[in-house]
Amino acid sequence: MSKTIMYIAGFFLSFLILFSLPNNTQASTVPLSQGTTPEIATKNAAALQNAINQASTSGKKQVTLPAGTFYINGKIILKSHLVLQGASSSPAATKLTMNNAPMTTDTTATSQESTTDITLQNFTLQYNPNMSKYNYLTNPTNFYKDNLLNIGQITPSESNTGYNPTHKKALKTNIKITNMILNANQVGLAVVNIAKADNVTINQTQILNSGLQNGISMTYTSNIKITNNTVKNIGRAGIVQYYGNTKSLISGNKVIDWMQRYGSYHYDAIKKSGQTLDSMQDAAIDSYGPANQTTTITKNQINLSAATGKVNPNNPLIAKKWHLKTVPNYTRYAAFRASGAQYMLYQGNTVNIDSPSTFTFFSTNMRKSNTLTRPKGITVIGNRFTSRNIDYPFRIFAGISDPYTTNGITISGNNIQILGTINNYYRTLIEVHEVPITVNGKPSYYTTDLLSVTNNKILTKNISTLVTGASASKKGTLKLLFLNNNTLNGKTYQISRNYIGTTLKAPSYKNNALQSTIIWNADETKTKYIRVTNLSGKAITSEIALTKTKNPTITFKTKLARGSLIKIQISEVKGNYTNASTVFFKVP
Repeated sequence: MSKTIMYIAGFFLSFLILFSLPNNTQASTVPLSQGTTPEIATKNAAALQNAINQASTSGKKQVTLPAGTFYINGKIILKSHLVLQGASSSPAATKLTMNNAPMTTDTTATSQESTTDITLQNFTLQYNPNMSKYNYLTNPTNFYKDNLLNIGQITPSESNTGYNPTHKKALKTNIKITNMILNANQVGLAVVNIAKADNVTINQTQILNSGLQNGISMTYTSNIKITNNTVKNIGRAGIVQYYGNTKSLISGNKVIDWMQRYGSYHYDAIKKSGQTLDSMQDAAIDSYGPANQTTTITKNQINLSAATGKVNPNNPLIAKKWHLKTVPNYTRYAAFRASGAQYMLYQGNTVNIDSPSTFTFFSTNMRKSNTLTRPKGITVIGNRFTSRNIDYPFRIFAGISDPYTTNGITISGNNIQILGTINNYYRTLIEVHEVPITVNGKPSYYTTDLLSVTNNKILTKNISTLVTGASASKKGTLKLLFLNNNTLNGKTYQISRNYIGTTLKAPSYKNNALQSTIIWNADETKTKYIRVTNLSGKAITSEIALTKTKNPTITFKTKLARGSLIKIQISEVKGNYTNASTVFFKVP
Protein backbone atom coordinates (compact mmCIF):
# COMPACT_ATOMS: atom_id res chain seq x y z
CA MET A 1 0.00 0.00 0.00
CA SER A 2 2.77 2.44 0.93
CA LYS A 3 4.63 1.49 -2.29
CA THR A 4 1.49 2.28 -4.31
CA ILE A 5 1.11 5.67 -2.63
CA MET A 6 4.80 6.42 -3.33
CA TYR A 7 4.32 5.56 -7.05
CA ILE A 8 1.27 7.82 -7.31
CA ALA A 9 3.06 10.70 -5.54
CA GLY A 10 6.06 10.27 -7.83
CA PHE A 11 3.82 10.35 -10.88
CA PHE A 12 2.18 13.62 -9.84
CA LEU A 13 5.54 15.16 -8.89
CA SER A 14 6.91 14.30 -12.35
CA PHE A 15 3.76 15.75 -13.93
CA LEU A 16 4.15 19.03 -12.04
CA ILE A 17 7.85 19.31 -12.88
CA LEU A 18 7.19 18.59 -16.54
CA PHE A 19 4.57 21.33 -16.91
CA SER A 20 6.42 23.87 -14.79
CA LEU A 21 9.48 23.83 -17.11
CA PRO A 22 9.83 26.93 -19.34
CA ASN A 23 8.41 26.60 -22.83
CA ASN A 24 10.71 28.10 -25.44
CA THR A 25 7.76 29.02 -27.64
CA GLN A 26 6.07 31.11 -24.95
CA ALA A 27 6.42 34.88 -24.66
CA SER A 28 9.26 36.22 -22.53
CA THR A 29 8.83 39.43 -20.54
CA VAL A 30 11.50 42.04 -21.16
CA PRO A 31 13.29 43.13 -17.94
CA LEU A 32 12.65 46.87 -18.27
CA SER A 33 13.13 49.35 -15.44
CA GLN A 34 11.04 52.38 -14.60
CA GLY A 35 12.76 55.70 -14.16
CA THR A 36 13.80 58.69 -16.24
CA THR A 37 17.58 58.79 -15.90
CA PRO A 38 19.76 58.38 -19.01
CA GLU A 39 21.35 55.27 -17.48
CA ILE A 40 17.96 53.57 -17.08
CA ALA A 41 16.82 54.61 -20.58
CA THR A 42 20.04 53.24 -22.13
CA LYS A 43 19.75 49.98 -20.17
CA ASN A 44 16.10 49.61 -21.25
CA ALA A 45 17.02 50.08 -24.90
CA ALA A 46 19.68 47.37 -24.71
CA ALA A 47 17.33 44.95 -22.93
CA LEU A 48 14.51 45.49 -25.42
CA GLN A 49 16.74 45.24 -28.49
CA ASN A 50 18.33 42.06 -27.13
CA ALA A 51 14.90 40.51 -26.54
CA ILE A 52 13.77 41.40 -30.06
CA ASN A 53 16.95 39.96 -31.60
CA GLN A 54 16.68 36.71 -29.65
CA ALA A 55 12.98 36.27 -30.40
CA SER A 56 13.57 36.83 -34.11
CA THR A 57 16.43 34.37 -34.45
CA SER A 58 15.45 31.67 -31.94
CA GLY A 59 11.88 31.06 -33.08
CA LYS A 60 10.36 32.23 -29.80
CA LYS A 61 8.76 35.10 -31.74
CA GLN A 62 6.76 36.64 -28.88
CA VAL A 63 8.19 39.39 -26.72
CA THR A 64 6.02 40.77 -23.92
CA LEU A 65 6.56 44.17 -22.37
CA PRO A 66 5.81 44.63 -18.65
CA ALA A 67 3.22 47.06 -17.36
CA GLY A 68 4.45 50.58 -16.65
CA THR A 69 6.13 53.52 -18.37
CA PHE A 70 9.63 52.90 -19.70
CA TYR A 71 12.05 55.39 -21.25
CA ILE A 72 14.25 54.36 -24.17
CA ASN A 73 17.47 55.99 -25.42
CA GLY A 74 18.30 55.38 -29.08
CA LYS A 75 16.34 53.66 -31.81
CA ILE A 76 14.68 50.28 -31.51
CA ILE A 77 15.08 48.13 -34.63
CA LEU A 78 12.30 45.68 -35.37
CA LYS A 79 13.24 42.26 -36.78
CA SER A 80 11.42 39.61 -38.79
CA HIS A 81 9.22 36.98 -37.15
CA LEU A 82 8.32 39.03 -34.13
CA VAL A 83 5.25 39.66 -31.98
CA LEU A 84 5.92 42.63 -29.69
CA GLN A 85 3.06 43.07 -27.25
CA GLY A 86 2.03 44.88 -24.10
CA ALA A 87 1.31 43.40 -20.71
CA SER A 88 -2.46 43.30 -21.20
CA SER A 89 -5.22 44.03 -23.70
CA SER A 90 -5.15 47.69 -22.61
CA PRO A 91 -2.55 49.57 -24.69
CA ALA A 92 -2.32 52.25 -21.97
CA ALA A 93 -0.94 49.73 -19.45
CA THR A 94 2.47 49.60 -21.13
CA LYS A 95 4.17 52.76 -22.46
CA LEU A 96 7.45 52.92 -24.33
CA THR A 97 8.69 56.52 -24.34
CA MET A 98 11.32 57.19 -26.99
CA ASN A 99 13.77 59.88 -25.83
CA ASN A 100 15.68 60.66 -29.00
CA ALA A 101 15.01 58.17 -31.83
CA PRO A 102 12.18 56.19 -33.45
CA MET A 103 11.13 52.59 -33.55
CA THR A 104 12.08 51.41 -37.04
CA THR A 105 12.68 48.49 -39.38
CA ASP A 106 15.97 49.80 -40.80
CA THR A 107 19.36 50.07 -39.13
CA THR A 108 20.51 53.34 -40.70
CA ALA A 109 18.98 56.25 -42.63
CA THR A 110 20.05 54.70 -45.94
CA SER A 111 19.85 50.97 -45.27
CA GLN A 112 16.85 49.11 -46.65
CA GLU A 113 16.66 45.64 -45.11
CA SER A 114 14.05 43.05 -46.05
CA THR A 115 11.76 42.44 -43.10
CA THR A 116 8.67 40.26 -42.77
CA ASP A 117 6.14 38.89 -40.28
CA ILE A 118 5.95 41.55 -37.54
CA THR A 119 3.05 42.22 -35.17
CA LEU A 120 2.87 45.17 -32.77
CA GLN A 121 -0.05 45.08 -30.36
CA ASN A 122 -1.44 46.21 -27.02
CA PHE A 123 1.00 48.93 -25.96
CA THR A 124 1.68 52.67 -26.26
CA LEU A 125 4.59 53.95 -28.29
CA GLN A 126 5.25 57.64 -27.77
CA TYR A 127 7.85 60.35 -28.09
CA ASN A 128 9.03 62.09 -24.94
CA PRO A 129 6.97 65.32 -24.97
CA ASN A 130 10.02 67.25 -23.71
CA MET A 131 11.95 66.66 -26.93
CA SER A 132 12.68 69.60 -29.23
CA LYS A 133 9.59 70.16 -31.40
CA TYR A 134 8.34 72.53 -34.06
CA ASN A 135 6.91 75.81 -32.83
CA TYR A 136 6.12 78.46 -35.43
CA LEU A 137 6.87 81.42 -33.18
CA THR A 138 9.72 80.11 -31.01
CA ASN A 139 11.34 77.13 -32.82
CA PRO A 140 10.47 77.05 -36.54
CA THR A 141 13.66 75.34 -37.81
CA ASN A 142 15.87 73.61 -35.22
CA PHE A 143 13.60 70.81 -34.12
CA TYR A 144 13.87 67.01 -34.06
CA LYS A 145 12.98 65.51 -37.47
CA ASP A 146 11.99 61.85 -37.65
CA ASN A 147 8.83 59.76 -37.59
CA LEU A 148 7.71 57.89 -34.49
CA LEU A 149 7.34 54.51 -36.26
CA ASN A 150 9.07 53.70 -39.54
CA ILE A 151 7.91 50.66 -41.51
CA GLY A 152 10.43 50.99 -44.33
CA GLN A 153 11.94 54.19 -45.64
CA ILE A 154 12.87 56.17 -48.73
CA THR A 155 16.49 57.23 -48.84
CA PRO A 156 17.25 60.96 -49.21
CA SER A 157 18.55 60.43 -52.75
CA GLU A 158 15.38 58.57 -53.76
CA SER A 159 13.23 61.30 -52.25
CA ASN A 160 15.10 63.99 -54.16
CA THR A 161 14.53 62.29 -57.53
CA GLY A 162 10.75 61.96 -57.08
CA TYR A 163 8.65 59.06 -58.37
CA ASN A 164 10.60 56.26 -60.06
CA PRO A 165 8.89 52.88 -60.64
CA THR A 166 12.21 51.03 -60.23
CA HIS A 167 12.28 52.17 -56.59
CA LYS A 168 9.08 50.28 -55.77
CA LYS A 169 10.25 47.11 -54.04
CA ALA A 170 8.29 45.32 -51.33
CA LEU A 171 11.03 45.11 -48.70
CA LYS A 172 8.63 45.12 -45.74
CA THR A 173 5.88 42.49 -45.86
CA ASN A 174 3.17 41.00 -43.67
CA ILE A 175 3.17 43.56 -40.89
CA LYS A 176 0.29 44.11 -38.48
CA ILE A 177 -0.25 46.97 -36.02
CA THR A 178 -3.33 46.53 -33.85
CA ASN A 179 -4.80 47.91 -30.62
CA MET A 180 -1.98 50.40 -30.16
CA ILE A 181 -1.63 54.01 -29.04
CA LEU A 182 0.93 55.80 -31.23
CA ASN A 183 1.41 59.26 -29.79
CA ALA A 184 4.10 61.54 -31.22
CA ASN A 185 3.27 64.29 -28.70
CA GLN A 186 3.74 66.85 -31.54
CA VAL A 187 7.40 65.82 -31.82
CA GLY A 188 9.15 65.10 -35.11
CA LEU A 189 7.38 64.52 -38.42
CA ALA A 190 4.77 61.78 -39.06
CA VAL A 191 3.39 59.31 -36.55
CA VAL A 192 3.67 56.30 -38.89
CA ASN A 193 5.65 56.15 -42.12
CA ILE A 194 5.19 53.15 -44.46
CA ALA A 195 7.46 52.78 -47.49
CA LYS A 196 8.37 50.00 -49.92
CA ALA A 197 5.93 47.69 -48.22
CA ASP A 198 3.27 45.12 -49.06
CA ASN A 199 0.47 43.74 -46.90
CA VAL A 200 0.58 46.09 -43.93
CA THR A 201 -2.45 46.42 -41.64
CA ILE A 202 -3.12 49.17 -39.09
CA ASN A 203 -6.29 48.41 -37.16
CA GLN A 204 -8.04 49.76 -34.04
CA THR A 205 -5.14 52.04 -33.21
CA GLN A 206 -4.96 55.64 -32.01
CA ILE A 207 -2.71 57.76 -34.24
CA LEU A 208 -2.19 60.93 -32.21
CA ASN A 209 -0.40 64.27 -32.19
CA SER A 210 2.01 64.14 -35.11
CA GLY A 211 4.70 66.77 -35.36
CA LEU A 212 4.96 68.76 -38.55
CA GLN A 213 3.81 66.01 -40.91
CA ASN A 214 1.10 63.38 -41.31
CA GLY A 215 -0.71 60.83 -39.23
CA ILE A 216 0.07 57.98 -41.64
CA SER A 217 2.28 58.39 -44.74
CA MET A 218 2.60 55.84 -47.56
CA THR A 219 5.12 55.69 -50.44
CA TYR A 220 5.68 52.79 -52.87
CA THR A 221 3.23 50.48 -51.12
CA SER A 222 0.63 47.88 -52.05
CA ASN A 223 -2.16 46.10 -50.18
CA ILE A 224 -2.18 48.47 -47.21
CA LYS A 225 -5.25 48.23 -44.95
CA ILE A 226 -5.93 51.15 -42.60
CA THR A 227 -9.14 50.34 -40.75
CA ASN A 228 -11.09 51.47 -37.69
CA ASN A 229 -8.44 53.84 -36.32
CA THR A 230 -8.65 57.28 -34.72
CA VAL A 231 -6.31 59.82 -36.32
CA LYS A 232 -6.33 63.06 -34.33
CA ASN A 233 -4.46 66.35 -33.93
CA ILE A 234 -2.28 65.97 -36.98
CA GLY A 235 0.28 68.47 -38.25
CA ARG A 236 -0.48 67.97 -41.94
CA ALA A 237 -2.65 65.35 -43.72
CA GLY A 238 -4.42 62.70 -41.68
CA ILE A 239 -3.71 59.75 -44.00
CA VAL A 240 -1.69 60.39 -47.16
CA GLN A 241 -0.55 58.36 -50.14
CA TYR A 242 2.48 60.10 -51.58
CA TYR A 243 3.32 58.23 -54.79
CA GLY A 244 3.51 54.73 -56.20
CA ASN A 245 0.75 53.23 -54.02
CA THR A 246 -1.68 50.54 -55.22
CA LYS A 247 -4.56 48.48 -53.82
CA SER A 248 -5.10 50.26 -50.53
CA LEU A 249 -8.14 50.11 -48.24
CA ILE A 250 -8.86 53.07 -45.94
CA SER A 251 -12.05 52.27 -44.07
CA GLY A 252 -13.88 53.01 -40.85
CA ASN A 253 -11.39 55.58 -39.57
CA LYS A 254 -12.06 58.80 -37.69
CA VAL A 255 -9.89 61.69 -38.86
CA ILE A 256 -10.14 64.68 -36.54
CA ASP A 257 -8.19 67.95 -36.61
CA TRP A 258 -5.64 67.72 -39.43
CA MET A 259 -3.53 70.60 -40.88
CA GLN A 260 -2.85 71.89 -37.38
CA ARG A 261 0.82 72.91 -37.81
CA TYR A 262 2.14 72.55 -41.37
CA GLY A 263 0.33 75.55 -42.87
CA SER A 264 2.45 78.11 -41.03
CA TYR A 265 5.66 76.28 -41.96
CA HIS A 266 4.56 76.25 -45.61
CA TYR A 267 3.70 79.97 -45.51
CA ASP A 268 7.22 80.88 -44.44
CA ALA A 269 8.81 78.50 -46.97
CA ILE A 270 6.84 80.05 -49.84
CA LYS A 271 7.51 83.57 -48.61
CA LYS A 272 11.25 82.87 -48.37
CA SER A 273 11.33 81.37 -51.89
CA GLY A 274 9.76 84.48 -53.41
CA GLN A 275 6.84 82.52 -54.87
CA THR A 276 3.31 83.89 -54.83
CA LEU A 277 1.49 83.17 -51.58
CA ASP A 278 -1.71 81.26 -52.32
CA SER A 279 -2.96 78.73 -49.78
CA MET A 280 -2.24 75.33 -48.22
CA GLN A 281 -4.96 72.69 -48.03
CA ASP A 282 -3.72 69.11 -47.77
CA ALA A 283 -6.65 66.81 -47.06
CA ALA A 284 -7.80 64.65 -44.17
CA ILE A 285 -7.43 61.67 -46.54
CA ASP A 286 -5.03 62.64 -49.28
CA SER A 287 -3.46 61.37 -52.49
CA TYR A 288 -0.47 63.49 -53.48
CA GLY A 289 0.63 61.45 -56.51
CA PRO A 290 1.61 60.52 -59.07
CA ALA A 291 0.97 56.81 -59.73
CA ASN A 292 -1.55 56.13 -56.97
CA GLN A 293 -4.10 53.56 -58.13
CA THR A 294 -6.97 51.37 -56.97
CA THR A 295 -7.77 52.66 -53.50
CA THR A 296 -11.07 52.17 -51.68
CA ILE A 297 -11.91 54.89 -49.16
CA THR A 298 -15.11 54.01 -47.35
CA LYS A 299 -17.08 54.57 -44.15
CA ASN A 300 -14.63 57.12 -42.69
CA GLN A 301 -15.68 60.04 -40.50
CA ILE A 302 -13.96 63.41 -40.98
CA ASN A 303 -14.59 66.37 -38.70
CA LEU A 304 -13.12 69.05 -36.46
CA SER A 305 -13.30 69.00 -32.68
CA ALA A 306 -13.05 72.79 -32.38
CA ALA A 307 -16.04 74.97 -31.60
CA THR A 308 -18.28 76.01 -34.47
CA GLY A 309 -16.80 78.66 -36.73
CA LYS A 310 -13.21 78.47 -35.49
CA VAL A 311 -10.47 79.28 -38.04
CA ASN A 312 -7.53 76.99 -38.69
CA PRO A 313 -4.99 77.57 -35.86
CA ASN A 314 -2.12 78.32 -38.29
CA ASN A 315 -3.73 81.48 -39.60
CA PRO A 316 -3.77 83.64 -36.42
CA LEU A 317 -0.13 82.63 -35.81
CA ILE A 318 0.84 83.81 -39.30
CA ALA A 319 -0.88 87.14 -38.65
CA LYS A 320 0.89 87.50 -35.31
CA LYS A 321 4.39 86.71 -36.63
CA TRP A 322 4.13 88.95 -39.69
CA HIS A 323 2.13 91.73 -38.00
CA LEU A 324 -0.76 91.41 -40.46
CA LYS A 325 -3.80 93.59 -39.89
CA THR A 326 -6.18 90.78 -40.81
CA VAL A 327 -5.89 87.04 -40.28
CA PRO A 328 -5.11 85.41 -43.65
CA ASN A 329 -7.18 82.48 -44.85
CA TYR A 330 -3.99 80.69 -45.86
CA THR A 331 -4.31 77.25 -44.26
CA ARG A 332 -7.62 75.66 -45.19
CA TYR A 333 -9.40 72.36 -44.69
CA ALA A 334 -10.05 69.77 -47.40
CA ALA A 335 -11.71 66.43 -46.75
CA PHE A 336 -10.48 64.40 -49.74
CA ARG A 337 -7.84 65.08 -52.38
CA ALA A 338 -7.18 62.71 -55.31
CA SER A 339 -4.17 64.20 -57.08
CA GLY A 340 -2.17 61.92 -59.35
CA ALA A 341 -4.70 59.16 -58.71
CA GLN A 342 -6.73 56.70 -60.79
CA TYR A 343 -9.44 54.13 -60.04
CA MET A 344 -10.35 55.53 -56.64
CA LEU A 345 -13.63 54.82 -54.84
CA TYR A 346 -14.94 57.20 -52.16
CA GLN A 347 -18.10 55.67 -50.72
CA GLY A 348 -20.18 55.94 -47.55
CA ASN A 349 -17.99 58.53 -45.84
CA THR A 350 -19.31 61.26 -43.52
CA VAL A 351 -17.71 64.71 -43.62
CA ASN A 352 -18.62 67.62 -41.37
CA ILE A 353 -16.31 70.66 -41.49
CA ASP A 354 -17.70 73.73 -39.75
CA SER A 355 -14.99 76.36 -40.14
CA PRO A 356 -14.51 79.56 -42.15
CA SER A 357 -11.27 77.90 -43.29
CA THR A 358 -13.10 75.17 -45.26
CA PHE A 359 -11.75 74.86 -48.79
CA THR A 360 -13.30 71.74 -50.37
CA PHE A 361 -15.06 68.45 -49.81
CA PHE A 362 -13.29 66.80 -52.73
CA SER A 363 -10.71 67.81 -55.33
CA THR A 364 -8.82 65.91 -58.00
CA ASN A 365 -5.94 67.00 -60.19
CA MET A 366 -3.08 65.66 -62.28
CA ARG A 367 0.40 65.23 -60.84
CA LYS A 368 3.72 65.00 -62.64
CA SER A 369 6.95 63.74 -61.13
CA ASN A 370 8.94 61.89 -63.81
CA THR A 371 5.60 60.45 -64.91
CA LEU A 372 2.24 62.13 -65.45
CA THR A 373 -0.90 60.75 -63.80
CA ARG A 374 -4.20 62.38 -64.76
CA PRO A 375 -7.36 61.57 -62.76
CA LYS A 376 -9.32 58.66 -64.20
CA GLY A 377 -11.92 56.21 -62.94
CA ILE A 378 -12.71 58.22 -59.80
CA THR A 379 -16.08 57.65 -58.16
CA VAL A 380 -17.51 59.70 -55.28
CA ILE A 381 -20.74 57.96 -54.33
CA GLY A 382 -23.11 57.71 -51.38
CA ASN A 383 -21.26 60.11 -49.07
CA ARG A 384 -22.63 62.74 -46.70
CA PHE A 385 -20.96 66.15 -46.87
CA THR A 386 -21.78 69.05 -44.52
CA SER A 387 -20.18 72.45 -44.04
CA ARG A 388 -21.14 75.99 -43.16
CA ASN A 389 -19.09 78.17 -45.52
CA ILE A 390 -16.97 76.55 -48.24
CA ASP A 391 -14.87 77.83 -51.15
CA TYR A 392 -15.13 75.03 -53.72
CA PRO A 393 -17.33 72.10 -52.67
CA PHE A 394 -15.98 69.96 -55.56
CA ARG A 395 -13.04 70.86 -57.81
CA ILE A 396 -11.83 68.91 -60.85
CA PHE A 397 -8.76 69.36 -63.06
CA ALA A 398 -7.59 67.52 -66.19
CA GLY A 399 -9.59 64.31 -65.80
CA ILE A 400 -9.50 61.62 -68.48
CA SER A 401 -11.82 58.70 -69.19
CA ASP A 402 -11.42 55.12 -70.27
CA PRO A 403 -14.27 54.37 -72.68
CA TYR A 404 -14.31 50.65 -71.97
CA THR A 405 -14.14 50.40 -68.21
CA THR A 406 -15.00 53.62 -66.41
CA ASN A 407 -17.33 56.55 -66.34
CA GLY A 408 -14.61 59.20 -66.23
CA ILE A 409 -15.15 61.08 -62.96
CA THR A 410 -18.45 60.34 -61.23
CA ILE A 411 -20.17 62.25 -58.41
CA SER A 412 -23.33 60.35 -57.57
CA GLY A 413 -25.83 59.68 -54.82
CA ASN A 414 -24.30 62.06 -52.30
CA ASN A 415 -26.11 64.11 -49.66
CA ILE A 416 -24.60 67.59 -49.68
CA GLN A 417 -25.57 70.27 -47.16
CA ILE A 418 -24.06 73.76 -47.12
CA LEU A 419 -25.47 75.85 -44.29
CA GLY A 420 -23.72 79.10 -45.19
CA THR A 421 -22.14 80.50 -48.34
CA ILE A 422 -20.35 79.04 -51.35
CA ASN A 423 -17.47 81.44 -51.79
CA ASN A 424 -16.33 80.84 -55.37
CA TYR A 425 -17.09 83.39 -58.10
CA TYR A 426 -19.92 81.45 -59.77
CA ARG A 427 -21.34 80.03 -56.51
CA THR A 428 -21.14 76.61 -58.15
CA LEU A 429 -21.17 73.21 -56.49
CA ILE A 430 -18.69 71.68 -58.93
CA GLU A 431 -16.00 73.67 -60.69
CA VAL A 432 -14.05 72.10 -63.58
CA HIS A 433 -10.69 73.65 -64.47
CA GLU A 434 -8.27 73.24 -67.33
CA VAL A 435 -4.54 72.85 -66.64
CA PRO A 436 -2.12 74.99 -68.70
CA ILE A 437 0.82 73.16 -70.31
CA THR A 438 3.44 73.98 -72.94
CA VAL A 439 3.74 71.87 -76.10
CA ASN A 440 6.58 72.62 -78.51
CA GLY A 441 7.00 76.02 -76.93
CA LYS A 442 3.34 76.94 -77.34
CA PRO A 443 0.67 77.18 -74.64
CA SER A 444 -1.90 74.39 -74.51
CA TYR A 445 -4.34 72.99 -71.98
CA TYR A 446 -5.42 69.70 -70.46
CA THR A 447 -9.21 69.57 -70.21
CA THR A 448 -11.48 67.02 -68.53
CA ASP A 449 -13.03 64.36 -70.78
CA LEU A 450 -16.13 63.27 -68.90
CA LEU A 451 -17.93 64.16 -65.68
CA SER A 452 -21.07 62.35 -64.53
CA VAL A 453 -23.20 64.08 -61.86
CA THR A 454 -26.24 62.01 -60.90
CA ASN A 455 -28.71 61.41 -58.06
CA ASN A 456 -27.21 63.94 -55.66
CA LYS A 457 -29.39 65.61 -53.02
CA ILE A 458 -28.28 69.17 -52.33
CA LEU A 459 -29.49 71.37 -49.49
CA THR A 460 -28.40 75.01 -49.63
CA LYS A 461 -29.79 78.48 -50.28
CA ASN A 462 -26.57 79.78 -51.76
CA ILE A 463 -25.97 78.23 -55.16
CA SER A 464 -26.31 79.52 -58.71
CA THR A 465 -25.24 76.51 -60.77
CA LEU A 466 -24.55 72.81 -60.35
CA VAL A 467 -21.48 72.57 -62.64
CA THR A 468 -19.32 75.36 -64.05
CA GLY A 469 -16.34 75.32 -66.36
CA ALA A 470 -13.58 77.76 -65.38
CA SER A 471 -11.30 78.57 -68.29
CA ALA A 472 -8.33 80.92 -68.66
CA SER A 473 -8.10 80.03 -72.36
CA LYS A 474 -11.78 80.87 -72.89
CA LYS A 475 -12.20 77.43 -74.44
CA GLY A 476 -13.89 74.27 -73.21
CA THR A 477 -12.70 72.84 -69.90
CA LEU A 478 -15.03 69.79 -69.99
CA LYS A 479 -15.80 67.77 -73.11
CA LEU A 480 -18.89 65.93 -71.89
CA LEU A 481 -21.10 66.46 -68.85
CA PHE A 482 -23.74 63.90 -67.91
CA LEU A 483 -26.49 65.19 -65.59
CA ASN A 484 -29.31 63.06 -64.24
CA ASN A 485 -31.74 63.17 -61.32
CA ASN A 486 -30.02 65.78 -59.11
CA THR A 487 -32.15 67.81 -56.70
CA LEU A 488 -31.76 71.13 -54.91
CA ASN A 489 -33.87 71.53 -51.77
CA GLY A 490 -36.12 68.72 -53.01
CA LYS A 491 -36.61 69.99 -56.58
CA THR A 492 -34.94 68.82 -59.79
CA TYR A 493 -31.78 70.83 -60.44
CA GLN A 494 -29.69 70.31 -63.58
CA ILE A 495 -28.08 73.71 -64.31
CA SER A 496 -24.61 73.96 -65.87
CA ARG A 497 -22.74 76.82 -67.54
CA ASN A 498 -19.49 78.09 -69.09
CA TYR A 499 -16.98 76.26 -71.27
CA ILE A 500 -18.62 72.83 -71.26
CA GLY A 501 -18.52 71.14 -74.66
CA THR A 502 -21.64 68.97 -74.51
CA THR A 503 -24.10 68.21 -71.75
CA LEU A 504 -26.13 65.01 -71.84
CA LYS A 505 -29.18 65.36 -69.61
CA ALA A 506 -31.60 62.95 -68.01
CA PRO A 507 -31.84 59.84 -70.23
CA SER A 508 -35.20 58.09 -70.08
CA TYR A 509 -36.55 54.86 -71.51
CA LYS A 510 -40.15 54.01 -72.30
CA ASN A 511 -42.12 52.48 -75.17
CA ASN A 512 -38.91 50.93 -76.55
CA ALA A 513 -37.33 54.37 -76.99
CA LEU A 514 -34.22 55.72 -75.26
CA GLN A 515 -34.33 59.52 -75.15
CA SER A 516 -31.98 62.19 -73.87
CA THR A 517 -31.31 65.90 -74.22
CA ILE A 518 -28.10 67.31 -75.63
CA ILE A 519 -26.95 70.82 -74.69
CA TRP A 520 -24.13 72.41 -76.69
CA ASN A 521 -21.63 74.89 -75.38
CA ALA A 522 -21.91 78.33 -76.99
CA ASP A 523 -18.59 78.02 -78.86
CA GLU A 524 -18.91 74.30 -79.75
CA THR A 525 -19.23 73.60 -83.49
CA LYS A 526 -17.94 70.06 -84.08
CA THR A 527 -20.28 67.31 -85.25
CA LYS A 528 -20.56 64.54 -82.69
CA TYR A 529 -21.52 60.91 -83.14
CA ILE A 530 -23.49 58.93 -80.59
CA ARG A 531 -24.40 55.26 -80.23
CA VAL A 532 -25.57 52.78 -77.59
CA THR A 533 -23.67 49.58 -76.78
CA ASN A 534 -23.85 46.75 -74.30
CA LEU A 535 -21.23 46.42 -71.57
CA SER A 536 -18.84 44.50 -73.82
CA GLY A 537 -18.89 47.39 -76.32
CA LYS A 538 -21.05 45.75 -78.99
CA ALA A 539 -23.30 48.32 -80.67
CA ILE A 540 -27.03 47.79 -80.08
CA THR A 541 -28.13 50.89 -82.03
CA SER A 542 -27.00 52.59 -85.19
CA GLU A 543 -24.78 55.64 -84.95
CA ILE A 544 -26.46 59.07 -84.96
CA ALA A 545 -24.62 62.19 -86.14
CA LEU A 546 -25.25 65.21 -83.92
CA THR A 547 -24.95 68.74 -85.20
CA LYS A 548 -25.74 71.88 -83.30
CA THR A 549 -29.48 72.35 -83.49
CA LYS A 550 -32.41 74.02 -81.83
CA ASN A 551 -33.92 70.58 -81.27
CA PRO A 552 -31.58 69.00 -78.70
CA THR A 553 -33.53 65.77 -78.09
CA ILE A 554 -32.12 62.48 -79.43
CA THR A 555 -34.09 59.24 -79.68
CA PHE A 556 -32.91 55.65 -80.14
CA LYS A 557 -35.59 53.11 -81.02
CA THR A 558 -34.41 49.90 -79.39
CA LYS A 559 -35.68 47.19 -77.06
CA LEU A 560 -33.77 47.10 -73.77
CA ALA A 561 -34.19 44.82 -70.77
CA ARG A 562 -35.31 46.53 -67.59
CA GLY A 563 -32.43 46.78 -65.09
CA SER A 564 -29.75 46.19 -67.71
CA LEU A 565 -26.64 48.36 -67.84
CA ILE A 566 -25.74 49.98 -71.17
CA LYS A 567 -23.20 52.44 -72.52
CA ILE A 568 -23.98 55.71 -74.28
CA GLN A 569 -20.89 56.70 -76.26
CA ILE A 570 -20.14 60.08 -77.83
CA SER A 571 -17.25 60.53 -80.27
CA GLU A 572 -15.92 63.33 -82.45
CA VAL A 573 -14.79 60.81 -85.11
CA LYS A 574 -17.39 59.04 -87.24
CA GLY A 575 -17.36 55.29 -86.63
CA ASN A 576 -14.41 55.43 -84.21
CA TYR A 577 -15.15 55.13 -80.47
CA THR A 578 -11.64 54.34 -79.26
CA ASN A 579 -11.42 57.70 -77.50
CA ALA A 580 -15.13 58.20 -76.99
CA SER A 581 -16.73 59.67 -73.86
CA THR A 582 -18.77 56.88 -72.31
CA VAL A 583 -21.73 57.15 -69.96
CA PHE A 584 -23.14 54.13 -68.16
CA PHE A 585 -26.93 54.04 -67.86
CA LYS A 586 -29.12 51.57 -66.03
CA VAL A 587 -32.41 50.98 -67.86
CA PRO A 588 -35.28 51.84 -65.47
